[in-house]
Amino acid sequence: MKKKLVALAVAALLPACTKTVTYEVTNSSCAGFSVIKASRQDTTETLRQVLIHNTTYRQICDAGEKNEKQNE
Repeated sequence: MKKKLVALAVAALLPACTKTVTYEVTNSSCAGFSVIKASRQDTTETLRQVLIHNTTYRQICDAGEKNEKQNE
């Protein structure tokens, strides 16, 4: 009986020792690439690919930057 009371008392006191920890997650996927600048010498196909790349970059990375600023 005594052991159960001690265990119950310890179990009741344990939550008092806890601390809420907040983790900040950083999206590093945008660090590997950036907007590509087109050249006058680029073909139509290359320009199309640059446009797709830049659009995708802005959707992913600009949205991530906005979220980071909102969380500050």
